Amino acid sequence: MSERPTDVEILKERLSEDPSEEFLERIASTVVDEIAESFPELSLKVRPMADVLEEFREKKLEEVDTEDHYSTKLDYLQTCLLQEIGVETTEDLTSEDVERYEQWRKYDSLDREEPLSDNTLRDDKYLFREFIQYLFEHRMAPVRFEKSVEIPEVDYDAGEGVDEKKLDPEIAEASLEFLRKYKYADVEHVAMELMCHLGPRKSGLWGRDVDDFDYEEGILEFDHKEGTQLKNNDKSQREATLYDEVPDIVRDYIKDQRPPVVDEEGREPLLTKGDGRISKSTLQKIAYKWTRPCKVGLGCPHDHDPNECEAAQKNNAAFKCPSSRAPHHIRTGYITDQKNRGVSSDAIQQRCDVSPRVQDQHYDLPDSSEERERYEDEFKNADDDPDFGFSHA
Repeated sequence: MSERPTDVEILKERLSEDPSEEFLERIASTVVDEIAESFPELSLKVRPMADVLEEFREKKLEEVDTEDHYSTKLDYLQTCLLQEIGVETTEDLTSEDVERYEQWRKYDSLDREEPLSDNTLRDDKYLFREFIQYLFEHRMAPVRFEKSVEIPEVDYDAGEGVDEKKLDPEIAEASLEFLRKYKYADVEHVAMELMCHLGPRKSGLWGRDVDDFDYEEGILEFDHKEGTQLKNNDKSQREATLYDEVPDIVRDYIKDQRPPVVDEEGREPLLTKGDGRISKSTLQKIAYKWTRPCKVGLGCPHDHDPNECEAAQKNNAAFKCPSSRAPHHIRTGYITDQKNRGVSSDAIQQRCDVSPRVQDQHYDLPDSSEERERYEDEFKNADDDPDFGFSHA
């Protein structure tokens, strides 16, 4: 009877089989942890993140010629780590936080709805990676964090890339059906109804007040107000009709579930969880949370086990799901779907405040089948014309 191989022999065999980077990373982390226990002087330093960020800022600004340019980028970095994520010390920083920076910088950090350009994001990620390198060079973060910083590729020959993600209508429908059944008329349900029903900009939805909603008329008014400006100022002001069950859902939320909150300007924000106007980043999280297929009664299209998938288990990690979508992607999906249904560019311009040119460039993103189906009837009608040359030759 052969002897059972030892742990050392098993490890040596695995290492000889071209092991994955993940496997090597786990071994390296284990070794580092063991060494740190035996040699405390090699363990990671714990320092206030605000102090470290300030030191890095001073160092970086001494190296560059365009201080204003880099100062702005450093401001974003500081806002994300200290305010958005809430990292108090270097010990608190996790690999998940490092991965989250790109999503925050591309979408959540902007007042406008359109995401950050790939070119600008690429520059900001280089700076972010430099900061992570600064941390591990000074023994304040593990080396493996650098691998969590992926620099986006930009196809300069093809021009600035358009964000081609959009919410699939099937997921939108499943999400609203799930929320109507299990989360009826709570603030997250109402937010998703309005995002999927109107395709608004995140900032536009964020700025709505209770008195912008008219139940009797079934409309939501987008009014340009001090402190909650619309993108195109007065030109963005409009009324949008709410159809089907949506007016009743909004009314029931205001009547039964909305906390009686007044903001600093004496206005009643429409979307609130009880602590003032809901934040734009919270709207972002709501969108990611309720566009995960596995959370709204659909199977996982990526063959992940929801019980083991971080994106499925943690709402704060919902953005990691390949199928989850931000408010911008819901807006894109809504506009594309309306175009597929034959709604005119002028009608979409009135409802969504986006010009036909920008619709074509950023929001109308049909796949090949959808594009074919849009024009199918035109060719069929032409083919039925007895004077049409090629078909009747």
